[in-house]
Amino acid sequence: MTTWLLSSSSDRRALDIVDGAGPFNDKGPHYSRRTPGSKTFTGVGREVVLVTECGRAVWACVQQRTPSARGTGSSRGRSGKTDAAPRYIWRNMLFRNLGAGLSSELIESATARTYEEWLRRYGSIPEERLRTEIEIGAVRSRNPGYCYKVAGWEFDRVVRGKLYMFAPVRTQPLPFPSLASASPRASPDAGPQPERAFEGEPSPEVALAPLGRVASSVPG
Repeated sequence: MTTWLLSSSSDRRALDIVDGAGPFNDKGPHYSRRTPGSKTFTGVGREVVLVTECGRAVWACVQQRTPSARGTGSSRGRSGKTDAAPRYIWRNMLFRNLGAGLSSELIESATARTYEEWLRRYGSIPEERLRTEIEIGAVRSRNPGYCYKVAGWEFDRVVRGKLYMFAPVRTQPLPFPSLASASPRASPDAGPQPERAFEGEPSPEVALAPLGRVASSVPG
């Protein structure tokens, strides 16, 4: 099984995969990348970014606050009350596989590793259920989200051309038994490995779609 290494949104190896740069300059940037060449790609918020040991896949999850309710806040000279119920989303905002293995297997192992690293780094798992969104018109697959489905993710809804899915609910304590050892980190000196067969499911996009907090079960 492919090993995921703890990385960051400013890691050169992660940025090369996202931007289609360096050894992947023939791939072009990921469709969600708004500013190719910028020094980071996750925006403001808590994050866990992973890169495969072979340097051919990247995975990023973030927890971000959604815009405040209308009529609240006091920025730009306005006066108003602070939003009494700030909302957050926890989302897999990017996954790109350029030949690291089967996408469904990568998603499954990255999801488990995200839970482990999030607990290690921040002390607790967010109340919000981990979700992703896939821009249907931007992916090549005739069955968008299929690799996520195989990895255990659940369909939620389609809104304005985006497919929303939720990660499997955790059923085992952390750390995950297979990941109990110390977390390896990406080595900037490791070069890319030969490409292997993989499922061609491109990744979800970066743009936020604020739905607020979600329940522990997927709506019907």
